[in-house]
Amino acid sequence: MEVSRDHITHLLNALYTEGITTISVKHPCEEIGELLKIDISDPVATRVTFTQGAITYQDAREEIHPTYGEQAYDELPNKETYIRALVGGGLIDIENSDQVTRFFRQQGYPDLDSGHQPVALGIDTNLFAWRMTDALELDPERYTDSKGRSPVNGFALTTGVYDELKWHHNHYETRSLETAFGSEFARLDNQPAGSNREGILGLHEYRRLRDHRYADTIESEKGDEEIIEAYAAYDQNSRKRVILLSNDYGFIELARDSGVLAQHVSFPVDIPRSVTVSWDEIQDALYTLTVLFGVLQLPKVTLYGVWNGKSGDDWQQQRLDVDCRSENVRAKLQRDRAVTTEYEATK
Repeated sequence: MEVSRDHITHLLNALYTEGITTISVKHPCEEIGELLKIDISDPVATRVTFTQGAITYQDAREEIHPTYGEQAYDELPNKETYIRALVGGGLIDIENSDQVTRFFRQQGYPDLDSGHQPVALGIDTNLFAWRMTDALELDPERYTDSKGRSPVNGFALTTGVYDELKWHHNHYETRSLETAFGSEFARLDNQPAGSNREGILGLHEYRRLRDHRYADTIESEKGDEEIIEAYAAYDQNSRKRVILLSNDYGFIELARDSGVLAQHVSFPVDIPRSVTVSWDEIQDALYTLTVLFGVLQLPKVTLYGVWNGKSGDDWQQQRLDVDCRSENVRAKLQRDRAVTTEYEATK
């Protein structure tokens, strides 16, 4: 059964009605095992406990290479990607959150009624997969200050970044993954392999902003210098100011040297023991983690982030495939999904 990102809360509810209030999120491989536990007894204040910190997870991943080989090792995200997925899913904050907030208070939130220039946000390739517009609360359609002003007024997206996001190496045989991780991984053939799924997440986030937000597309070649040159020309020739975000200090320095406002985004080096969030963050985190790991196991269900037959529309609509091992959970999930889908069709 395919379930979109926005409907993952229905799965949480289906498990809750079955009396499951603690959800263990596991990778099928015994050497990796449980990543985190989610206490869903309170939908507003949901406790997430991380079984594995970044170093513990990385140590477990390192054991995979000598035992199962390079393909299985590369199929697992590295610890930096694991941390960034948790940031993108809304479970943990970026490292320099206060600095970024101050920067946008100073440079963003233009008062258009007072004649301020509109602000267009540009995002470097290394941040697209992690939905910075939500992680940093910058989406002008969702976030405003007490005066009704948005942090930015839209987006400026270069074609060079789009081209850099086209990572797309597919699995063509999955026997080594099945040996290492289990029979579930037989379904990953002809789908993006390992770290390539990060690129696919970024590519579809780019398309989401381009197609569903106010965004200008800027022609550029690939490469930092070419991308920044295009942004600098746009900044000078349009009626908008550009703010660039990147995780690359070199990119930030080059942008500032070109006269473009830029802010570095730093990711944490480890994971807190636990956090308290809402079900909205849980659904975002489960979607992102399942895509990156390929397969995750929860009580009574197995989630597939990629599966043979997953289409471009499935990627664009941010769907997971949910294999229900409980008929009660399946029936509840189908009913809730059908009601929501019908309601959304009437809006």
